[in-house]
Amino acid sequence: MPRLAIESSTELCSVALQCGESVLSRDAVESRAHANLILPWSRELLSEAGIGFGDLDSLAVSRGPGGFTSLRIGLSIVQGLALAHDLPVHPVSSLDALAFNIGRTHPGRNFLALLDARMGEVYAAWYQPSPSGPQRIGEERLLAPDALAEVHGTDWLAAGPGARAHAEVLTSSGFELPVDDQTWPDARAVLELSQHTQPVPGYRIEPVYLRDQVTG
Repeated sequence: MPRLAIESSTELCSVALQCGESVLSRDAVESRAHANLILPWSRELLSEAGIGFGDLDSLAVSRGPGGFTSLRIGLSIVQGLALAHDLPVHPVSSLDALAFNIGRTHPGRNFLALLDARMGEVYAAWYQPSPSGPQRIGEERLLAPDALAEVHGTDWLAAGPGARAHAEVLTSSGFELPVDDQTWPDARAVLELSQHTQPVPGYRIEPVYLRDQVTG
C-alpha cells in the first residue's frame, strides 16, 4: 500500500513514503523553503522505491493548525497530486502528529502539545496515554501561553515548538518542560496516524487554522 505523506505546518519540512514495511523520508528545518523542497523530495523518494505517483494508493497530509503559508503549500501540492492521479487523501491534525512524536519520547505521560502560532499565541491540545497512543482530550485550541493553565491546570508536560518558543511563560506558570526538547510534527507521524484517519477526495481537503485572521 504505497502512501506518500507531507507535513508542512511548521518550519520543519517533511516528506515520507511508505512501501510495505519500508518507510523512506526527508526532513529539514528550512523556514520558507517548503515550496522548493516538497516536490523534489517526493520524486526522490518515489525514485528510490522504484515507483511513480501513479503507483500510489493514497496520500496523507497535515491539515493544520500551523503556519498559514507553509500549510497552504503542503495542502496545495497534495491536492494537485490527488486530483491529477485520482488519489484519496488522509488529512491528519498537525497537533496529533506532534503528540505522536512526544508520546514516543515520553511514554506514559500526560502532556500538552504546543505549536507556535505567533502573535503571542500557541496552538494547543492536551493528551493522555492509551494502549493505542496519545489520545487527545477536547478540541484543538488557540490561546495565549499564560491562559493555558486555566484550561486543565498545570500538571502536564508541555512540549513542542510552541513550548520552546514560550518556555519562560510556561515554566513561570508551573508547567514542566522536557530537557532539550526538539520534537516536531513530521511526515512519519502523519503516515502512522493516517492509518486511522478516514480518507477524503482531493477536492474536499480543508485546512484548519483556528484563527479567523491568518498570517504567514
